[in-house]
Amino acid sequence: MPDFGFVGPAYEAPSIYQDAQESINWFIELDKNKPPEARGYAALYPTPGLINKVQLFYGEVRGLFTVSGGQTLIAVSSNLVYKIDTNLVATQIGTLNSLSGIVSITNNITNVDGLVVYMVDGPDRYTWVQNTNIFSILPPSDGPWRGASVVDEMDNYFLYNEVGTQNWACSDLGSRLSTNAFFGTKDGYADKLVTFIVDRRQVYLLGEVTSEVWTDVGSVISGITTFPFQRIPGTSIQSGIAAPFSLSRFGNSFAFVSQDTRGNSTIEMVDGYTFVKISTHAVEQSLINQTISDARSFTYQLEGHEMYVVTFPSIGNGLTWVYDLSTGQWHKWLHWNNGQYFRHRGNCGAFFNNMYLIGDFENGKIYSVENSVYTDDGATIRRLRRAPHLVTDFDRQFFEEFQIQFQPGVGNPVDPGQNPQAMLRWSDDGGSTWSNVYTTSIGKIGNYINRAIFRRLGTARDRIFEVSISDPVKAVIVSANLKASVGVN
Repeated sequence: MPDFGFVGPAYEAPSIYQDAQESINWFIELDKNKPPEARGYAALYPTPGLINKVQLFYGEVRGLFTVSGGQTLIAVSSNLVYKIDTNLVATQIGTLNSLSGIVSITNNITNVDGLVVYMVDGPDRYTWVQNTNIFSILPPSDGPWRGASVVDEMDNYFLYNEVGTQNWACSDLGSRLSTNAFFGTKDGYADKLVTFIVDRRQVYLLGEVTSEVWTDVGSVISGITTFPFQRIPGTSIQSGIAAPFSLSRFGNSFAFVSQDTRGNSTIEMVDGYTFVKISTHAVEQSLINQTISDARSFTYQLEGHEMYVVTFPSIGNGLTWVYDLSTGQWHKWLHWNNGQYFRHRGNCGAFFNNMYLIGDFENGKIYSVENSVYTDDGATIRRLRRAPHLVTDFDRQFFEEFQIQFQPGVGNPVDPGQNPQAMLRWSDDGGSTWSNVYTTSIGKIGNYINRAIFRRLGTARDRIFEVSISDPVKAVIVSANLKASVGVN
């Protein structure tokens, strides 16, 4: 029997008897030079590992932002704000009035101060002037209100929202200050403004269940100075956002956890003024009746794969889903600890100094994401692939040999991983119970003809195979073959 769909995405249906597929810490790579039915058209590659690059004050890394010019990274851990140079030396530049929650950060070239970094944490708004190294909190008298949860920049304005309302405002043109009280209102529908993002010089205002798009029309209209943005006619969208910090730039647009008057739990991208669903029913099933409002996301790109990473901290031990834009497939990216899976360590991210860096959600560490590293800062990464059901008219099948084509000879010179092992178990009742675990080598270093084969695997009418590996090696699965025969009944 050929590959039989062993290489595939994470897809667990509402009933595991329909589909119980799982893909944890492996992502799909497609060789589009081959026909889809060919061996090796789809392969499973190990998700990246993490290397600790910077240790900040112990706490949640709440925000990362690369300052224009690429020579400085702004990082927030707990209530401390740092600038990090290209030698990865962190220097504290300020202190926030809050201890937790995502911090939104942007920058702009202003007329008086030069380059200014602007950040918001909900209760307050802050600025850091690069030329003078002065960090300050904006006074309550600045602008029409005090705080904000999201900030962005467009046409030399800083833009920010008023938490819990329909309102959003901007700084003075080319300034970090808002000396006027002009603001706009997302008033196309009665729902509150949750967050916004600037895309192609248009401001997408995402509400609880609807969205609309505004653009810059100038601050002087008929000789009267006013708020410089207006709604674009015909851009009302009948969907909103369920989790404000699930919004991330992705591909040529952005992605987020969506919500409308009919429900939530879908993940969507924007195509013009239309929201297009990218989540599968399996992804959505994992979110139903769960707390998803605290979801947070970031995107990264390695070796041509652009990934949307969205974490749901309140689901179980935490759940991290990843959507690969190049293949349109989903996998889970999880941390392994004490025999259990937990959410991935990443809380936010930024590309800086030719590395993609992510901040840890609890310990103040900033890691680089590395395809050639197979641990999470030295901790084990446990990879798991659960295949589709094998059923032949519910006749009894006799499983004689199961061979997984790993990339062989990838063992390490010394342990851990000197003789890396694939671990196999199976279920004969639709995924409800499982066999003992059986192991075989995927090949010591230099053993390029090693074959990972399991034999004498018994009989079943409905069989699910599951393979995992915990060794820190390049565990690539190219295909799988099964020798089996069907009985009379």
